[in-house]
Amino acid sequence: MGESPPAKNRIHPAALLALTLLLPARAPWAQTPVAGPAAAKPAVERLPDTVVPSHYDLHLYPNADQLSFAGEVQIDVRVAGAVPEIVLNAKGLVFDEARLDAGRLAIVTLDPALEQASLKFAGGVSPGAHRLRIRYHGAIARNTLGFFAMDYESPTGRHRTLATNFEPASERMLMPSWDEPGLKATFRVTVDVPADRMAVGNMPVEAETPLPNHMKRVRFAPTPKMSTYLLFLGIGDFERISESADGVAVGVVVAKGDAERGRYALGQAARLIRYYNDYFGVHYPLPKLDLVAAPGEIEGGSMENWGAILYSQKHVLFDAENSTENDRQLVFEVVSHEMAHQWFGDLVTMSWWDNLWLNEGFARWMQTKAADDLNPQWETGLQASSVAEQGMRADAKPSTHPIEQPVASAAEAELAFDEITYDKGATVIGMLESYVGADRFRDGVRLYMRKHAFGNTVSNDLWQALQAAAGKPVEGIAEDFTRRPGLPLVSVELERQEPGSGRAQLSQTRFFEAHRGGGAEPPVTAWRLPLAVRSVGQSAASAVILDTELATVSFMSAPPAVVNAGRKSYTRVRYEPSVFAQLVARMGSLAPADQIGLVQDSWALGKSEYAPITNLLSAIDVLPRGADPIVWLQTINVLEAIDHLYDGLPAQAAYREWARSRLAPIGELYGWNQSPGQAASATLLRAHLLDALGRFGDPAVIAEARRRDSAASADPASQTPEARRIARRIVARNADTATFDRLIEELHTTHDPLEKQDLLEALTAVADPKLAGRLLEIAVGPDVPAGTMPDLLEDISDEHPDLTWSFALSRVDAPGFEMDRSTRMEVLPHLPARSADLGRAAELRAYASAHLPAAAARAVESAVAQIDLNARVRMVQLPRIDEWLKAEHRSALAAITRELK
Repeated sequence: MGESPPAKNRIHPAALLALTLLLPARAPWAQTPVAGPAAAKPAVERLPDTVVPSHYDLHLYPNADQLSFAGEVQIDVRVAGAVPEIVLNAKGLVFDEARLDAGRLAIVTLDPALEQASLKFAGGVSPGAHRLRIRYHGAIARNTLGFFAMDYESPTGRHRTLATNFEPASERMLMPSWDEPGLKATFRVTVDVPADRMAVGNMPVEAETPLPNHMKRVRFAPTPKMSTYLLFLGIGDFERISESADGVAVGVVVAKGDAERGRYALGQAARLIRYYNDYFGVHYPLPKLDLVAAPGEIEGGSMENWGAILYSQKHVLFDAENSTENDRQLVFEVVSHEMAHQWFGDLVTMSWWDNLWLNEGFARWMQTKAADDLNPQWETGLQASSVAEQGMRADAKPSTHPIEQPVASAAEAELAFDEITYDKGATVIGMLESYVGADRFRDGVRLYMRKHAFGNTVSNDLWQALQAAAGKPVEGIAEDFTRRPGLPLVSVELERQEPGSGRAQLSQTRFFEAHRGGGAEPPVTAWRLPLAVRSVGQSAASAVILDTELATVSFMSAPPAVVNAGRKSYTRVRYEPSVFAQLVARMGSLAPADQIGLVQDSWALGKSEYAPITNLLSAIDVLPRGADPIVWLQTINVLEAIDHLYDGLPAQAAYREWARSRLAPIGELYGWNQSPGQAASATLLRAHLLDALGRFGDPAVIAEARRRDSAASADPASQTPEARRIARRIVARNADTATFDRLIEELHTTHDPLEKQDLLEALTAVADPKLAGRLLEIAVGPDVPAGTMPDLLEDISDEHPDLTWSFALSRVDAPGFEMDRSTRMEVLPHLPARSADLGRAAELRAYASAHLPAAAARAVESAVAQIDLNARVRMVQLPRIDEWLKAEHRSALAAITRELK
């Protein structure tokens, strides 16, 4: 336990390369399904459309101490035609009694596989309106889906919060219902709770009634028509702060004592209510909106329940004395994302989970839009290049899927929340806004909101509204990118270069991450791709629609020209060597977005053997010291990704020396503390930059981190929050046993869940495998904030993928390993994904075949493809980087020698 996997499971690097070359070529676009039980086709889980609910009246009786609850629900339904039974969703519930119209008793049959209950009544059910009354009971979960408990320590002792988190299909764990997004209804919720606890729901409290035994009955006002997954109930030792914005009572609900840490989120939520009321053109329709802080992390991060958003604590709490600039922007980003859902998802909801991207892609894009409009100094749009990268990396794998994907089951819906849905979706929406123009795009969104308020939609409803408002063809472009999988690759060849003008040929193919350089590729139907082409140094760009496999574009200024200028479109760009060389020579003249594009595309093209990997190094080598901080931040991500691939190789030292040589001057420029007038983006870079230098072994940075960490331990006020946070992470990364023990002692002694989480996040950087093994034991133990275990395992696996995977395999099926089905399907395949050992891929496939449902196949194959790519880059590309570094070293020595002479 905690040791390296047995040698027999490893493949020697040389043998791995030989094996890769000897194996039959597999087309990168071909998918290999997981064998065994996981390959079985799941049953379709849609309910019959003969019975439709219109209203739920729910009364709950939770027992927090016993982790159980009882419930009674009365459901108004309309039956379209005579039916022998009523079928609805239920999961993990025990039916005590079910009656129709206060009379006939039902015979209840449960189908755990389909998560459905069939209620049969003697003589069947006649057409028309009926009322169904069900008494039942169930268990309160310890994971964070369904109806669950979260325990936490505070200065006043240990407390327990109860809350709900339903998306996509866990409301059926709270009550029997028609748990599908298209079956909207109204809800009235009543709950009996301890008299000293606060209950929070979607709507304001309508009445409170004292009960015996220090209890009270809380009844909430009825909700508007909405989907079941948006229902919310929270019960805890809460306090609430609030203010009015555009007539809406905006509140932040936190554990007692945390009110001040909710002030920042409250102020931003009030700004966002006004902003979204204007942007969407439809006033927020509920009387109140609460932001509820969970004492830990919840599945999905945060959840957009209508009128009562539930947030993981780090997504809503901001401590002016201890939080960082990154924390500040994270809170805004997540608050704005979930609040965007109050319109895009809650007011207007997708009809079924195959159009989930209508919710998540739009909200992912909207969080950037809102930040750019309300906090332009953050450069959030430039930061969002990482969002596009995540989508493109996922879309280049064999496991990709269309944005609009078929979803047959709850398990499939759970895994639809991925990079394609969120990140590709957001990038495609941003591309469309750029294509039609911001004002016309907003007009189309307003039309869509007005037309479909309180209803359900499919993607075409949005396209039609945008096209009507824009007066430009939108549907064809949108459908190409939402109904087809894959990432376009635009290749650029210079046809003619004359004084003041030029012409280039653009060709379009599909980019595959598993490309092997020169291999046959399948024919591709060209995407209708909007592109901006701009000559370097010019402000104006030419707009073209590349809708054929081959096209010619002219530009009325001197080459070189940047294709996909501003990086607004969803594509990779490959330049012929002469054009690439010209662009690199003008690197300092490129716009920040284009500098990022050149670096990121060079990294992707190099990994996948479309272009020399040394193009990337050349681009980084000439990146100006004074480039925009976000450009350097994104570049550091690439440098760290390469460093991971070097783990365990002797040549890592030379690579780290080169990386330090590029980053050390930037470190000198930004230092450890914010200078007057520096942008907020400089603060983000500073933290990432110093952490990277600590990773790459910069002795001065490591020594200064230790000094500052020691000073902060004696007097926290002696260091800024950013300096304290980054110093602790660098110290943790380079920790010996004594230092690790000290940090663990701090973890055990603090009663602040937020501080615990910060400490754990720092500790996940630890480089020593033995200490990482100890941290894994802590991560699955009782001393971590509620719900944080899955994310901790993922974070540790980023540094130690093989160790974390082996540890998880040894624990995942043991009692007490609190990880629900959805999280297992998402998290377990991620753990070995940074490995370059093909043995891990084989183990993952074997485990998935035996233990994971069919819906996990795509996540498994994505991880397998990543491991394969890691192995290939490690074997093929790192030696090329080594040679380049040696040549650079020789060139540097020659230059020094010339100067000495």
